[in-house]
Amino acid sequence: MDMTYQRPISIDDHPIIGKRYLVPTPTIDEVTKRVVKQIRLRSPGAILYGYPRFGKTSAIRYIIRYLMEIFPDAVCINFRCETHKSGSEDAFLSALLAAAGHTEPLAGRVSRKRMRLIEQICELADRAGKDWIVFFADEAQKLQVLEYEWLRDVHDQLELKGIRMITILVGQPQILDQKSALRQSLDTQIVLRFMVTEMRFGGIRSAEEVATCLLAYDQSCFPADSAWQFTRFFYPRAYAAGLRLADQADAVWSAFERAHLGAGFSGPIEIPMAYFARAVECALSEYHEYDSDDFSFSSVIWDSAVLDSTYVLACEEIRLGLPLPKWV
Repeated sequence: MDMTYQRPISIDDHPIIGKRYLVPTPTIDEVTKRVVKQIRLRSPGAILYGYPRFGKTSAIRYIIRYLMEIFPDAVCINFRCETHKSGSEDAFLSALLAAAGHTEPLAGRVSRKRMRLIEQICELADRAGKDWIVFFADEAQKLQVLEYEWLRDVHDQLELKGIRMITILVGQPQILDQKSALRQSLDTQIVLRFMVTEMRFGGIRSAEEVATCLLAYDQSCFPADSAWQFTRFFYPRAYAAGLRLADQADAVWSAFERAHLGAGFSGPIEIPMAYFARAVECALSEYHEYDSDDFSFSSVIWDSAVLDSTYVLACEEIRLGLPLPKWV
């Protein structure tokens, strides 16, 4: 076999198969810019909201990676919120300690845990030479008012130590209802610290945005220091002959349009990133054995990939369980 076409690793070991990769989208790029602005202005808090499976959790990882590039040694703490029937400050602080990288998050009583959390964050900030940290609260719609109060205590104690805590609450649209409820109950101290700015995390809304996403598959390489772009890895012969996923943008968008209209959905299309990525993964992984010098993606392949992505089923669930998204 020509070494030009011999893959450096097994297909099963590729991140596309294991879904261990990140693709920047126009929405992620826009949100990242706004988070960077929050940091530069030292604005204390913001809400990043979007519907399920739109890629918010993956966006957090992408944003953190980007922040570490432009702010070397930046302290970014990623905390995943959990549902609790009743608030437990002990459990809450243990989870924060674990997220901050403390080696003994379960040890000690509440007062001691609170002290160790502040000490841990101050040590991280001092080591990084920063007077600020970024705190991401994923699934923030699960936070109770009492937990916001505990988070406010952490925020205020860090302020006394000269460290600004920039909090990004990442959650589903219900978090906006929480903000309204806090306003009505006059809990403005929580709103002002964590919820002043609102950022909407949307899906893919045009063929141009599809092209931007597909270009990442043409440019991202694995292994990272190789010349094996994702597209080339699955279709080495077709890639050598000029095949590029970015050139398929109109065809991919049309396939989603056909699925959207065929399901009887009205209104504009907004593709959640999870289902877009799954469609691309299907196209790459399910048909690679047909790789040849003259291979090209047909409309049949893209229609099948969109069907396998479960995009239509997901949209039906979103429309049944949640209010229709508004573009902003």
